[in-house]
Amino acid sequence: MKFTIIGAGNGGQSMAAHLTHLNHEVALYDIQTELIAKIKENGGIKAEGVFEGFASVTATTDLEFAMSESEVIMVTTTGTAHKSVARSIAPYLKDNQIIMIFPGYWGALEFRNIFNEVGMNKKVYIAETESLIYTCRYIEPGHVRIRKIKENLEFATLPATDASIVKERLKEVYPQLVATDSVLTTTLNNLNPQFHVPILLLNTGRIESEGDFFFYPDGATPSVVNVIEEIENERLEIGKKLNINLSTCPELLNRFYDVDEDNIYDAIQNNPAYKTGKAPATINYRYIYEDIPYGLYPFVKLGEKLGVETPASNLLIDLASLIRKEDLRANALQLTDLGLNNKTPEEIVEYLKGNKKAYN
Repeated sequence: MKFTIIGAGNGGQSMAAHLTHLNHEVALYDIQTELIAKIKENGGIKAEGVFEGFASVTATTDLEFAMSESEVIMVTTTGTAHKSVARSIAPYLKDNQIIMIFPGYWGALEFRNIFNEVGMNKKVYIAETESLIYTCRYIEPGHVRIRKIKENLEFATLPATDASIVKERLKEVYPQLVATDSVLTTTLNNLNPQFHVPILLLNTGRIESEGDFFFYPDGATPSVVNVIEEIENERLEIGKKLNINLSTCPELLNRFYDVDEDNIYDAIQNNPAYKTGKAPATINYRYIYEDIPYGLYPFVKLGEKLGVETPASNLLIDLASLIRKEDLRANALQLTDLGLNNKTPEEIVEYLKGNKKAYN
């Protein structure tokens, strides 16, 4: 198959190496000219970890070239780039292409809303996953370490009725993809905001002091996990209001990493994939600038629409805004960006399913 990967960060480079390793044709696109130049200079990407070898990958800053003849477009950028990516790819889309967003961060809703705005009328299949499929880091441009490829990962499409088509076309590449009921399920099952934000904020002093520490085993202390549990309760309550099938944190970590624990603290502490990931060296990091405006904030706004109180999530947004001395709500993802602002809870459910009346 011919894949276009948009975003040459940790996930994009790992995916490019892996798909090439599986004998698929890959074009890796990014707007960062120096990053792409370095990968091109290397001739591809060296991988180590769960598989090892060198992948000859085509890396480019030419989006039209990257998307030519593509069957599947993989979006591995941060959520902050989804809007610009959707607008950029719209002119080059062709009927029957799949767009898969790793992970969702409300991405399928945002992409569909942008395509409607710009009048993109090609029949494309928009999907998102609940998490990045790789636990990985890039050591330097063109060199990645992949610690884990998740064993069971849910995805959803918008509308949900397209899921069987996407599953069938990707089953040989990612057999671990399992269709779930809606893109709000995959978005709300994305644990990044729930884990990253409280661990980062409640370890601010440690991060700004000298010395490294491991983000999850050292940072997720029992008291920090108390906050994570409150976010968990808010998340699950929103799921109940929408009658969607959300998983608990222990269930997700069991599914992703085969960690069998019945509480969040033990599930984090006993996850081998979390043992060696060092904490960021600064608070000025995507755990703030992605996970709050593109994670917790739209989560809070959805809660308001559904009548679900989210005091713990609001508290973390306020704390981060104080620490960074900026209003992190100001440019955050709004329900208008997702096409949900004028819909009742019942209409949201119908829209996710693909009821044609709800799309009018």
